[in-house]
Amino acid sequence: MPALLTQRATHQPRRLTTKGNTTLVGLVLLLAALAFLLFNSLFVLHEWEQAVITQFGAIRGEPVTTAGLHFKLPFIQQVHVFDKRLLRWDGQERTIYTKDRRAIIVDVTARWRIADARTYLESIGGSTSLALNRLDGIIEGAVRNEIGQFDLYEVVRSSNRILEREDEIQLPLTDDAEELPDDLDLTTMGGEMPPLTTDTDGRYLAGRPVVIAGILERARERLAEIGLGIHLEDILIKQVNYTSAIEENVYRQMNAELQKISAGFRSLGQQRAEQRLGEMERELATISSEAVERAERIRGQAEAEAIRIYAEAYNEDPAFFRFLRTLQAYEQVLGENGTLVVSTDSPLFEWIKFLEVKETMEPNQ
Repeated sequence: MPALLTQRATHQPRRLTTKGNTTLVGLVLLLAALAFLLFNSLFVLHEWEQAVITQFGAIRGEPVTTAGLHFKLPFIQQVHVFDKRLLRWDGQERTIYTKDRRAIIVDVTARWRIADARTYLESIGGSTSLALNRLDGIIEGAVRNEIGQFDLYEVVRSSNRILEREDEIQLPLTDDAEELPDDLDLTTMGGEMPPLTTDTDGRYLAGRPVVIAGILERARERLAEIGLGIHLEDILIKQVNYTSAIEENVYRQMNAELQKISAGFRSLGQQRAEQRLGEMERELATISSEAVERAERIRGQAEAEAIRIYAEAYNEDPAFFRFLRTLQAYEQVLGENGTLVVSTDSPLFEWIKFLEVKETMEPNQ
């Protein structure tokens, strides 16, 4: 008996220890299961996201559009997350014919967003690539239909400004340059084409902005008919190129128009140059005449002074002054190797005779 009691007492604590371990393990497993269920019951949305919840493939409730922590049934419900931001669509360059049968190459881009996530998921399964493919056909069809209603110049031009504001294209040579003459044709770019049509209020009925607005309206109407849950924000024509068949003619016309403008500028410059040259010549003539007048006045004053000095010299010794003036007269009349024929009674001959007599007397002395 004592041995048996001792054995029971020894094995009793071991049973309690095994039972406690089992309870702890079960508690841990329960917490793990709860954490797993909670993890599969929660989902987080960012500010730029929206979500649609489906249960066995069927949509449950309205789309979730608020950011934060949200709940769902674990395992049986699935969350489909979509972007709320603007998305970009880029089309390929297409050859399109205008109303006047001109072929142009048009490159178009657009921005769109998912406006109704529920419809977006039901219609195309939430596939972005499929949505872009659907937009390809819708936008391309709208571009072809709208551009086909306008002539080439109505698609290319945006306004009549180049025809209405010819006075803005000037070549001011100075700060106070006069306005261009009314008969000077400087701006003829596009002048051979008719102006864009407008309504009674002055709003344009044609032109690139009108074409873009029409394309956007047509594409939105088509999207509303199909019901894709997509909102087309805007459309932009990135580039319009001419085909090789008309590119050469267009460039030739542009070159001719630019040559007209350059000829007008050259004509205006020549006119301004001649005007400035005439003003300069008149100013130069005025300066020259004033200089000549001043020079004559100074010369007259100098000659008067010289006459005064000659008079004073004559009063000092009239005979010597007469002799000196006669010699000066000889120099001016005869010059170098000159011959003079005078009468013996001439006063001028008096000093020549005196010089000859003096020369004949000097050798005898």
